[in-house]
This record gives sequence, C-alpha cells and structure tokens, in this order.
Amino acid sequence: MEEDAGEGEGEGEVEIRDWAGMPSDALFAVFGRLDVADILTGAGRACRAWRRLADGDPALWRRLDMTHHGDILETEEAEAMARAAVDRAAGTLQSFCADTFVTDALLSYISGRAPSLKSLQLSLCDEVSNEALADAVKGFPQLEELEITFCSLNSNVCESVGRACPHLKSFRLNERWTVLQRGFAVFEGMDDDTGVLGIASSMPELRDLQLIGNNLTNAGLAAILDHCPRLESLDVRRCCNLQMDDALRSKCARIGNLRLPGDPISDFKYRAYLAGSDDYPGGSDIEVDMYDDLLDVVTDDDEDAEFDDMEDYIDDADWDADMYDDVFDV
Repeated sequence: MEEDAGEGEGEGEVEIRDWAGMPSDALFAVFGRLDVADILTGAGRACRAWRRLADGDPALWRRLDMTHHGDILETEEAEAMARAAVDRAAGTLQSFCADTFVTDALLSYISGRAPSLKSLQLSLCDEVSNEALADAVKGFPQLEELEITFCSLNSNVCESVGRACPHLKSFRLNERWTVLQRGFAVFEGMDDDTGVLGIASSMPELRDLQLIGNNLTNAGLAAILDHCPRLESLDVRRCCNLQMDDALRSKCARIGNLRLPGDPISDFKYRAYLAGSDDYPGGSDIEVDMYDDLLDVVTDDDEDAEFDDMEDYIDDADWDADMYDDVFDV
C-alpha cells in the first residue's frame, strides 16, 4: 500500500498507511502487547510481513501468558494454541503462565520443548496430576520460579520438584481449605508436614515461599526455616495448624517479608476462590452464616413450615445452583 501525504493535497483525501512496511522493531513492540490468541488467529495472519514475524521470530514467544484463555476458549482450542505458541518459541521459552485448561498431555508437551524455562505458573488446573508434574519438571533444569495455585496437586510433589530444579528460588503452593476442614483439622489428623519436609530437604536456594492454605505444623515450618537459609519472603496465611509461639516467632525474625496465618488475604490474586475471604465482614464466619441463612429460609416466615415444601424451594432456587456451577467452571 502507498502512503499519501493527505495534508495540502486537496480536501477529502485520506492518509493511507502501509502497515506492512512498519519497522520490524516497532512491529515487534506492537505484537508484544497482543494476546497469544490475537496473534495466532488475527494479527499474525494479516499480511505476509506480519505472518513472517509471527511465525519466524522465536523471541516473540519467549514469555507466554495464557491466563483466562480457558474462560473464553474450549479446552481443546486453548491447548492447541498453547502448543502452537510453544513450537514458535523454538526451544527459547522462558515463562509459561496459564490456568484451567492445562492438562498432563500439554505439560508433557512443554517439558519436551522448553529446556530454558525459568518460570512456570499454573492455577485452577484440575487436569494436572502429581505424577505428570513430577515428570515434567525434569525437563526444566533452569527453573527458578514455580507457582501452583488451587490445582488438583498436593504437597507430596514438593521433593520431586526440588530435586529436579536445583536453581528454584521462588515456590508457591496454594491450597483451599473450607471452614469445616479448618475447624476439625486438629481432631481429624488433617495436619501433614510431608510436603514442607520435602521443601526443607530439596530447596536450599529458596528466597520466596508461599503456602497459603497449607496444613503444615510448627515442626514443618521450623524445618523450612532451618534448611532454607536464603529465605527472604514467607507467606503462610490461612495455615491454620500453625501456632505462632515464641519459639517459632524467633525463628521467623530473620524473614524480611513475613505473612502470618491470620493476616488479611485481600491482596491475594485468587482470594475470590477462598471460602470466607477477609473481604467479607467477620472473615470465615461468613460460611457459618451461610448455613444459618439456609435454615432461616424455611423458618422465618412460618415456624411450623413442613420440609415437604422444600421441593418447591429447590425448584425456585435452580439459578443459585447454576451460579455455583459457573464459578467452578471458570
């Protein structure tokens, strides 16, 4: 396309820009601000010059942020796009961040093609197993940052991760506990230091550790503090088995950025998925109030209400069930 000056050449003329002729550095900067899906299905197919950049410059694909793709695309489509983006990185991928749609198969695919990966962040991924993650990280010897938030994984994978990734500096394993689990943890033996002992024994280079909602105990945290001497930031919010006594506080004194079990959760990106978030008055008491409200639905208007009427109530409340389905389908 030719470019007309537009100004001074007569009224009504419109300036036409040759977008295909943009300087390569300017075009790269523009593409760098686009979403992965936008490049693969839109801008990267616009013209020959843009296609050449999208298909032939691995630097464009070194950092892939595919969070929220699972919200707007079918799982198979999002996974196919992720594979295409990884292929275009041509072994130079350094960072991969995604949620909901990641599967064991996709993680294995990335592991075989990203030897330079330094950062991996997975959230709300229920289709990733401990076994798949433990196997995948063997392909990431340079990994420095790993975040696993509200996935189906459990802390038993920690030692495998530490052994495979000796350069790991930041590790985040965040889990969800309901108020009922927290309330009965002490009585039901729901305290488990397996994962944190794996961290203590295999991640001596850690600087940053986040364990929101973990069920570790004082002994487990003490082991981490004793065996991770470089630790600078520690987040154990919602770790309700911890009792911050004088001995444990003394061990934590050297940590510059310390978040304790009862500290507010308002700055946590995924706080909306935590039952009884601090965003609500009364903290976790909201869950108890929720059950009280359900009972009040039956008893407020008529103290002698029969439970035979509940069938009608459930029919009327179907939209509520759909609402919760939508939340879990995110």
